[in-house]
Amino acid sequence: MIRTTSSFGADDILWNWARWCWAGETVGNMQPYTSWDETFQPILIEHAQAVDRLHRALPRPAQMVVIAEYPQKNVRFGRLNAAQRRVMARRWIGDTTGVWLTNEHYGACLDRFMTTIEKELL
Repeated sequence: MIRTTSSFGADDILWNWARWCWAGETVGNMQPYTSWDETFQPILIEHAQAVDRLHRALPRPAQMVVIAEYPQKNVRFGRLNAAQRRVMARRWIGDTTGVWLTNEHYGACLDRFMTTIEKELL
């Protein structure tokens, strides 16, 4: 278990993980993303690896919910508002996995993972 003494929240830790994902090889159906608008933030590798371990333990559709909301949010869904992003992400997840999530289940997957991050890493 990694504890942080800074003012990081689960969202910060997940964006750190997203930056860590972008820093490595692009795999599967993920599109590469480089942010030109954000200021540089160092990657906290230990935190990112802890998130990655938790993420890998999820069922594939739940993994893809987290991917849609973090590493692929801006590159794949960047021009969409939150409601549109969920619709398109659910379609992407369904096309990829054959599992068609409801909007409620999509939100629940994200909420559960955020809660797990808070319990395990904060």
